[in-house]
Amino acid sequence: MKKHLLTAVLAPAALGLLLSCSGKEEGKVIARVGGEKITDAQLEEKLSGISPAYRDFLDTPAGRRQFLEVLINEKLILLAARKSGVASSAAYKEQIESMEKDLEAKLEEFRGYLLTKLWIEDLKQKTLGTTDEEIAAYYAENPNEIVVDHLMYPTHDEAEAVLRRVKSGADFSKLARDRAGEKGLMTGSGRMPPMMKGEFIPELEDMAFKMKVGEVQGVVKTKFGNHLIKKISQTRKSRGPETDERVRRILEKKKFDAHMEKLQAELKVEVLDEDYK
Repeated sequence: MKKHLLTAVLAPAALGLLLSCSGKEEGKVIARVGGEKITDAQLEEKLSGISPAYRDFLDTPAGRRQFLEVLINEKLILLAARKSGVASSAAYKEQIESMEKDLEAKLEEFRGYLLTKLWIEDLKQKTLGTTDEEIAAYYAENPNEIVVDHLMYPTHDEAEAVLRRVKSGADFSKLARDRAGEKGLMTGSGRMPPMMKGEFIPELEDMAFKMKVGEVQGVVKTKFGNHLIKKISQTRKSRGPETDERVRRILEKKKFDAHMEKLQAELKVEVLDEDYK
């Protein structure tokens, strides 16, 4: 009974070994099937991936013999399949062609990912690097951290109507909380996390840091929508490793944004569809 159970568990695993490692012949040859070899390296590699529940048995001589028997049977099946007419059937060819296209698409996607990743790493080293002096200078000029409540609407008229309500006495913070909780909508509204200069939407940033605590401003149009903000607090952020790292990220982003603007100018980026301008 144990043998049949292990065969059922190991057979798919062994087939995976034959399909993925059939070209590996390193190590001592422990069996031959036709003109192909099964090596102890192949056996050990596959055994390393077997569930611990079966390892005690597979670590015995009897267990290893049984595992090898499964490998041999799977190899026999694979060799027989290769010699049959299945390899020239339409079903086989169609699925292989589909898999090749899928793998090629995934490979192309990986090429793009890897190229981008390495390019960014190189850019960080050569262009985005930030010195301790730059961090200290930025902090000295921008030591404050603010918290704002934020409302954003698709149209200017909607935002203007809400601003009139606020001026008439409506609770801005409650409106922001309610809009942030609207189901099925990505409103961009609500209380923003504490921000240093360089961490907020650029078009709103200067205004937000110059506002008085409790003040409401808007409507400001950006590519994201039409904005209203209320300043909740402003405090001086103490200097330390955490703050320095935060400033470093801000400066790196500023340098990256400047680099991207330069690339856009060099490569002549143009948005043609009016709906996306």
